[in-house]
Amino acid sequence: MKFKDAVKIIVSSADLPVTPQEIRDEIKMRYPALYGTPAHVRNVEKGHYKDIDHAILAQIYTLIGTCEIFFCDKTFKPMKISFMNETNRSVQSPRRANISVRRTAYSVKEINYDDKVKNILINAEKYHQSYYKAEIFRGPSLYFHHRALETRKVPVPTSHLEYVYATLSSWGMHRMGRGGSKMQSFSTFQRSIEILKDKIIEAQKFNFHEMNEMKWALLKEIFQKINVMASGTSLVGNSKVMHHMLSNIIPPIDREYTLWFLRGNTNIKNDLDYEWQLMKGIISEFFIPVACDTGFQSKTEKWMAQKEEYPWDTSILKVVDNLVIGSKK
Repeated sequence: MKFKDAVKIIVSSADLPVTPQEIRDEIKMRYPALYGTPAHVRNVEKGHYKDIDHAILAQIYTLIGTCEIFFCDKTFKPMKISFMNETNRSVQSPRRANISVRRTAYSVKEINYDDKVKNILINAEKYHQSYYKAEIFRGPSLYFHHRALETRKVPVPTSHLEYVYATLSSWGMHRMGRGGSKMQSFSTFQRSIEILKDKIIEAQKFNFHEMNEMKWALLKEIFQKINVMASGTSLVGNSKVMHHMLSNIIPPIDREYTLWFLRGNTNIKNDLDYEWQLMKGIISEFFIPVACDTGFQSKTEKWMAQKEEYPWDTSILKVVDNLVIGSKK
């Protein structure tokens, strides 16, 4: 029996929606051949997962996040799984709905980024050189990045969204196979952006020198309604989508470089309010202070003018991102 079929049987035979943990326990009891498979064992041996239980949980989360027949009710912790129907189809991702839902409130641990700002400003030349010396980001990742930015003034036409979608894929946001991050179907992503058209156009006028609470509120609404990632975390994927539409105010954020440099870990709690607070804090307290430094602006203008030599310096906030990556290289 295939893993998907076993999960379908477990969900259909339950009287109430079930959690991923309950699905795991049922598989262990009813379908032992699907538990502790060679793939599970290999992933544990490689250190990808703590044990077999965590390996099979990852497989369950990937399946329910990428298969459209399942409905994930994320107003519960842990989420509860049932089959998609007409009632819940309109709120396919409840945490994105504009309704009052029961949820666990997470607060972002406050960190002072002043030392990180100084680090980047003092070492800008060195980090910039290290970034380009590494030469690891080329080919499709650079091509689609440029094409997405070039077409960003018209955010809804299919061509622009295809470039953004391709950029995320080439930047590692969709991993083939059972493990790793997964993106939504293109049609799902496209629908989520179409309803945000007017708000995106308005946000394209923002200047990071002149932000206020009303502007941040608009960015929050855009962030929380983008539906590009099928896996639980939204911060990384949504920031990269927004960067290619709103490079004037949103930088790309990731775990390996941004979070590690700024916070010393790669942890993200899967909660849209928490993820927005984290992103807003990183932008307003780190990226913008660096970008507002007059000496840094002078350096950036020179680098951005040398497009052939420095093709990734596509905006001042992307330059800051490049330096963060260069600091690790």
